[in-house]
Amino acid sequence: MPMEETSFIDKLAQLRATSCQDMPTPELAVLTRTTARLRRCGILNKCLQSGETAPNFSLVNAEGEAARFYDLLDRGPVVLNFFRGFWCAFCKTEFEAYANIQQELDRLGCHYLAISPQKTAAEQEQAKNWQIIFDKDNEIAEQFGIVYSLEEDEINLFTSWGLRIDQVNDTGKWELPLAATFIVTRERTIGYEFVDVDFRARCCPDELIEEIKSFC
Repeated sequence: MPMEETSFIDKLAQLRATSCQDMPTPELAVLTRTTARLRRCGILNKCLQSGETAPNFSLVNAEGEAARFYDLLDRGPVVLNFFRGFWCAFCKTEFEAYANIQQELDRLGCHYLAISPQKTAAEQEQAKNWQIIFDKDNEIAEQFGIVYSLEEDEINLFTSWGLRIDQVNDTGKWELPLAATFIVTRERTIGYEFVDVDFRARCCPDELIEEIKSFC
C-alpha cells in the first residue's frame, strides 16, 4: 500500500519545528521580535482588504512580453501569491504546493501569479504562462501595502547567514514583502486575502481552492 503524501500543513509544521530546533536562541529571538514589531505597526490593517479595489500594474515575462494585470482579470479571477524568494524554505515549499494545484486552478478558470522581488528566481523559474513575476523594488507589493524594511538586528542576522537581501533583490534596499495571498475577482476587487506577519504562516492551497470556487 503506497504511503500517504505529506500534506502542506504537515510540511509547514515540520519546517517550523526544524527551524526552531536548529536555530540558536539569539537568532530565533530576532525573528520573534520582528514578528511582534510588524504586528504592532499595524501593517495587517494597512494592507489591501477584502472588498477594496486591486491596483493595475504591468507584467513582463521571461520573454520580455508585457501585459497589464486587468487584462488577466478579463479572463477570470487571479491568485496573487507574494513570496520573499526561493532562498526561503517556507516560500519554496509554498510555491511547490501551489504548483500541485495548477491543474485545478486552470479547470476553474483562475490564473496564478507568484510574485517575488528576487530577480534570479523569477528568471530561472518563470514559465510562458506568466506564473512567476519579478517585482522590481517591491513595486507591486508596495501597492498592496505589504512591504516592510528590515531593522539593524535583522540585517545583521541575514548577513551572518550569508544572505544579503539588498544584493539578492538587486535593489540596494533591505526590504521584503510579507508572505501574502490574494484572490482578485473579475470585478477588480480583493475577494480574499491571507496576510500574516509571521513568515512561517502560509495560505493552504486546498482552502484557497474552496475560496476560489465562490468567485467562479
